[in-house]
Amino acid sequence: MVYHKNKMIKVLLCLICLAAAVKLNMAQVPEEYNAENKINNEVYFHCRGMFIEEGDNACMTSNFFDKAGNRILKEDIEYKAGSFEIVKYELEDYRTGRKEIITGRNNEYILRYKRNSDNNFRGKGIKKDGLILHGSFLPIFIIKKLTMLNNGQEISFRLLVPLRPTIARFRLKQIGMVKVDDKECYEIKMEASSWITRKLVAPIFFYIHTEKPNRLIMYKGRLLPTDEEGNPLDGIITFFYHKSFEDNPPLGCEDLSQLSIAFFRFFKKDLFLLEISLSKALTVSRLFFNP
Repeated sequence: MVYHKNKMIKVLLCLICLAAAVKLNMAQVPEEYNAENKINNEVYFHCRGMFIEEGDNACMTSNFFDKAGNRILKEDIEYKAGSFEIVKYELEDYRTGRKEIITGRNNEYILRYKRNSDNNFRGKGIKKDGLILHGSFLPIFIIKKLTMLNNGQEISFRLLVPLRPTIARFRLKQIGMVKVDDKECYEIKMEASSWITRKLVAPIFFYIHTEKPNRLIMYKGRLLPTDEEGNPLDGIITFFYHKSFEDNPPLGCEDLSQLSIAFFRFFKKDLFLLEISLSKALTVSRLFFNP
């Protein structure tokens, strides 16, 4: 009887391992990146981030550090990979207490913002109407629309701006080819749709590597971190990517924690079904081996 129980357990463990191996093999490995935020050719901030996309689900987390290595800001976003519909967005500046939150509810987005720890949240609902994007995943959107942009098409969209909170109309277009660190890149310009707004808001530039997988190599424009008083900063961001986990430096506890959270979000349904299957299997085994 003990022999049959042990055999049943071994079979179950083999099935579990096989299912996990198949699922992990099908899933996309999270991509990690580092970035230098420069102002007047001086590095002011470092960024370390991770992005993962599986099916119609995508999430990204970014951590920003000052010159001394202190974490000053964190940004997290979950969205639908196909439609770029935001599920949830959160930003927190640990120096000033600034917070930005976006949540999707039915047919609208709820934007909430506070400038610092002394202020209360301001909020507003934005109707989900047409193409609405957020700055955190704009490079990914651009990469997916490269063929259209390279064919001379302009892409118009509305950008969520929690700072106001409101939305603003912008457009994207490819304006040429340039070299960035010996890499041939497409130069993508983002500017306000209205000529009046263009007088007030400076354009933003994205430099996308022409070679697959067409990664963002450099960015010019408004930076995500502000100065310590909360004033906006403009600069240049240069990105560096890890080819695979084997090429990456060892992950710290914080990185492992973020990876665990991302893993759970994508596999929670499978884990739940696995728990039910195990429960049923154990019940059946008791009926057969414990009469």
